Amino acid sequence: MKIALFGATGRTGQHILQAALADGHQVHVLVRSPSKLTLSSQAVVVFVGDALDVEIVKYTMRECDVVASALGLTDPFQPEVLSQGTANIITAMESLGLQRLVAVAGAGILRDRKTGRPRLESPTFNPAYLPYAREHLRMLELLTHSHLDWTLVCPPAMREAPAVPLRVAVNVLPEGGRSASYAAVGAFVYRLLSSSDYIHQCVGVAE
Repeated sequence: MKIALFGATGRTGQHILQAALADGHQVHVLVRSPSKLTLSSQAVVVFVGDALDVEIVKYTMRECDVVASALGLTDPFQPEVLSQGTANIITAMESLGLQRLVAVAGAGILRDRKTGRPRLESPTFNPAYLPYAREHLRMLELLTHSHLDWTLVCPPAMREAPAVPLRVAVNVLPEGGRSASYAAVGAFVYRLLSSSDYIHQCVGVAE
């Protein structure tokens, strides 16, 4: 299996890459700074550029079978990076006839168990996370109107810790879920790339 991976230098993306290489897959990665890649392998094909450039996004995906996105938001004053990057991924995948996309979002777009409304609308939602959550909601809207077999993996607060099995729930966080490790989320995203589980769904994951 050949995988196109966006966000490979991020904390979740590194674990997606590690899991894919451990199973012997070839991975095409699009990065702005190749020096930030933590893993080196002949199975990693590096493309230098930005997810905001639809042509390099498409070029990265050529000859790939599936796509994983762990794009992050490094500048809250430029939140459109996530939605525009996702729009470019969708455009490129549809033009190449690719179907399977697994992307990382956040728990803000999941439903509140009490109200049924998106968690980001709750008065208790941390305002510091609103730029991220709103972008994740735009990602969801874009994917909903696409023709892709997409899944959004939505963890709560993430932390550096060894991977442990994740609990999974559709459209909501698992009961009492407060955190998940980057390692566990990365491994979960990788597993879904070769699975038909949770297609067209937002998946809440937590330890």
